[in-house]
Amino acid sequence: MALNQTELNVGELLKRHPELQISHNNYNINVTANFGETIEGAALADLYNHFDGANKPTTLYFHVPLCSYICYFCNYVKKYLPQNGKEEEVLDRWVNLLIKESTSTIGQAPWVTKAKIESIYLGGGTASLMKPHQLAKIVAHIREHYTIANDCEISLEGNPDNYQGDEIEQALEMGFNRFSMGVQSLEDDVIKAVGRKHDRKMSIDAINKLLLSNKPFNVDIIFGLPHQTANSVARDIEVLCDMGVPTITIYRLRNADRQKMGIGNVSLWNNDRVREKMEAEGLFPTLEQTYQMREEILKVFLKYGYEPSPCGWWSRKNTYPEGNIPQISKNKWERYDSMIAYGPGVYGWLNDKEGTILQTHNVSDINRYVERMENDESPSSFGRMLTGNEAISTSLGFNYKSNQPIQLSRYQKEFHVDLINDEPYAGVIRSLLESNLLMKLDDDRLLPTLEGEALHEEIISVYFHGQIGQFSSEICHK
Repeated sequence: MALNQTELNVGELLKRHPELQISHNNYNINVTANFGETIEGAALADLYNHFDGANKPTTLYFHVPLCSYICYFCNYVKKYLPQNGKEEEVLDRWVNLLIKESTSTIGQAPWVTKAKIESIYLGGGTASLMKPHQLAKIVAHIREHYTIANDCEISLEGNPDNYQGDEIEQALEMGFNRFSMGVQSLEDDVIKAVGRKHDRKMSIDAINKLLLSNKPFNVDIIFGLPHQTANSVARDIEVLCDMGVPTITIYRLRNADRQKMGIGNVSLWNNDRVREKMEAEGLFPTLEQTYQMREEILKVFLKYGYEPSPCGWWSRKNTYPEGNIPQISKNKWERYDSMIAYGPGVYGWLNDKEGTILQTHNVSDINRYVERMENDESPSSFGRMLTGNEAISTSLGFNYKSNQPIQLSRYQKEFHVDLINDEPYAGVIRSLLESNLLMKLDDDRLLPTLEGEALHEEIISVYFHGQIGQFSSEICHK
């Protein structure tokens, strides 16, 4: 995708947009909207079970909530995998629980087996902690019970310490054709400060193994962490680009308390005493310093010819087809296809492409999830029905995040609105165009600018959710 700019001054950009200045303690990542009519129990089950999803593009997600260590910043749904000789027993249990939830869903919602699965993602937690026979069991279950597209993208998520042996070769034999690896930093002092158990050498070794697979993969890097500087983060990115990593995903540190929002677990850094002590010691970079890091990162990406698609995911040219975007991102964000999700704390959604979106949420308490599954009860917590401006704002947010052209005709067809002439959409689109955060490609397409990509999550929160969806709390999208 051609970029319309070659330079970016994020500091000046933030000064021009004070409404987009959000501190790391209020900066949250939440792929689903926190508005919409709440639906529970039998009413939610009935809507889900009778959804018309057969033959429609869909993505499938399995959440493995286990980690061999807990990062201090992590507020996702996860728990520590005990290192007491019973690791395999615990992993076996979770494989069976996830398959049980999937089997139960299939029994109640037969359309699930007929949905066209175009992308599959095993995440967590740390999905690659599973042994080969455990991964193979889940893959076999999926292949037996779901309709898998011939070119389905099947991704496995892990950390550098999970890819030190022949794990990648074994995953390839099972049919995995894309990988995701959480490196977060190549600086050993930063890695130690956030509680991770790998080091720079392990990351480099794992990347070299992934490169030998000749399959696409992404390496995650977080900026805004303690002990990072703009120069040190830029050096990390330069190393990765020089190695030829296909996709480098950059995330700003988010220290919002997701547990209080009911969508995650509390992290160590969410603890008031810990956070206040770290802030008093000046360990968290300022907002200005954080965005200076992003600016330096982008200079490296542009130097090496990387392209952002979706926002925050920078890839080498021709890494992926059709817009150089991973299929998982095309399904979830560009097209906002339905997502079937299993595991504790997962969120999914059913999109009828006729103006109505049903979000689904499982219980985020891991023990409650286990108890419900073992008692043959639904792990569902609640759902949200989005219609009207709430559905439009969420769809626009996802579409903007994808950094693929926003088709005006799609919104006319699905929502019966004209984004250019109907309010409140027209005012928001006009503001983004005038602020150079959005550009017009032709009469029927819009696209984020490089400045819009740099602040995409803040834009989604403030402009789409706030001004169109009328949601007033801090919210951000991945």
